[in-house]
Amino acid sequence: MNFNKKNNLQRPIYMMSTTAGGSSACYIYDENQAPNDTLVTPDITFSRIVDMNIRVTMDDGNNVTMWGFADNSGGGAAVATFPSAPIRVTQGQIVHTELTVQNAWAHTIHHHGIEPATESDGVGHISFDIQGNTFTYQWRPMHAGTYFYHCHVNTVLHAEMGMYGALIVDPPEGPGTLFENGPTYDVEAFWVVDEIDSAWHTLRWDAGTCGEDVGLNDLNPDYFVITGVDGSGTSAYASATISPTVRVGEKLLARYVCAGYHPQRINFGGLTGTVYMSDGRPLPNAIQATELRAHSAERFDVIFEPTVPGEYIVTTDIIHWVSGEVLGTTHAKITVVA
Repeated sequence: MNFNKKNNLQRPIYMMSTTAGGSSACYIYDENQAPNDTLVTPDITFSRIVDMNIRVTMDDGNNVTMWGFADNSGGGAAVATFPSAPIRVTQGQIVHTELTVQNAWAHTIHHHGIEPATESDGVGHISFDIQGNTFTYQWRPMHAGTYFYHCHVNTVLHAEMGMYGALIVDPPEGPGTLFENGPTYDVEAFWVVDEIDSAWHTLRWDAGTCGEDVGLNDLNPDYFVITGVDGSGTSAYASATISPTVRVGEKLLARYVCAGYHPQRINFGGLTGTVYMSDGRPLPNAIQATELRAHSAERFDVIFEPTVPGEYIVTTDIIHWVSGEVLGTTHAKITVVA
């Protein structure tokens, strides 16, 4: 059986709605919305609004509509990107994340891997969803590492639509050190690998919430992206964030996030990296690796210390979770100079 054929399942198409008119969403937990009465003075504040019309151009010239969180902290026009603007804080800071949902859609922000109080966890059926309102999440990260934040409403769909961004917690030493009293690095790269099924990207925000079959169990990706760029060819080579240049003797930290649903296998292109952290916690003993396998939401922090100049192509295979077939591959490049 070929599990990568889009015509295997004739599924209904529910067009995305830009208003709430006619919406009959179920299991949306907005009735208990209330201000956060636990707030104290923060050390840093981030402000996010929702954008459900982000156009991402793929290598074949087609545009795919993504959703995301725009940074509204600067006072000017908020511009959303895919992935959403990163949140970067220091271990021990008291952080406020303000989420404004302007329309009658429902969204939340869940700071994945962080352990806040219930009202600030951003999981609707535990607290509430945000709809036509502003809510302030309060959290205090106590462990440095690589995390991410994402919407937790109709999560299967909203994560596929791109409603996530990097969340980096630096140790007290600041950027350049991976965790408190841990290894140092000189250059930083972000490898956030995801697959996209463009058929899902016509669905409205509440698709499937009332039990109707809209195909959310049938993921057949046709695009493969790394940190928001079509990774099937060489487009990611132009991004220093994805494809850095390092000198012999410098240390490169790669923050790798498996942002997709299918398993992934990342190969370091002939380099050996030292894996120091997994899912925001230091490993008891760092390990040497030339490739890693990862599943949804896993994060690894890998430091490379290349000794030979050259170009090293980092590939990530997206592997079908049932058949084991390689559905697609993303490409990044590490350039090592003398």
